[in-house]
Amino acid sequence: MGLDADLTAYYDAEARAGVRGEVDSMRVDIRTRFIDLMRREDRRRLIDVGSGPGRDTLAFQDDGFDTIGVDLAPANVALMRTRGGVGSAGSLYALPFANATFDALWTMSTFVHVPHDRFDEAMRELVRVVTPGALLAIGTWGGRDFEGVPEFGELRPYRFFSLASHDRWRSMLECHGHLEHFETFPPTQPSGWEYQYAVLRTAG
Repeated sequence: MGLDADLTAYYDAEARAGVRGEVDSMRVDIRTRFIDLMRREDRRRLIDVGSGPGRDTLAFQDDGFDTIGVDLAPANVALMRTRGGVGSAGSLYALPFANATFDALWTMSTFVHVPHDRFDEAMRELVRVVTPGALLAIGTWGGRDFEGVPEFGELRPYRFFSLASHDRWRSMLECHGHLEHFETFPPTQPSGWEYQYAVLRTAG
């Protein structure tokens, strides 16, 4: 199996087991701040890439945004739809939407599974589906450079992880737009990984 097939198998199984809980307070905080920013700029059309079972997608919809979630795992999308969310199965390398469909994008903990050698490919696809000057909220785990299956890796289907140091991650993002905000959060898990949250504005 390839990396995407492994990820699909893992998250399909997770969705069927129904083990994903609600998002933590950190996620709620950055989501609330991004909502405030979108409202100030009158942005209404949002895509949630790597949406999982749609926890953020549903929250954005409840706040009045025209939101669609996209996830690699069809079982996640099916679960999202049973909860009233609008979702579509797809890869962040080939999103099933026309150019400039959305004026904002949200993707949390998705790039932790994107190999460094496919980062630019993924970012070009995200930028393709948003309008010029759009806002991209991007969160991922990092704080150090690492690629592979970590020491706490599971039996197959396993998950590949890709992390970058804060300086490297900032530099990678800045190749695709203006970095308007960047912050990090201390580790909350045994892995010791930190969370990186950025708001990137595409070229106008």
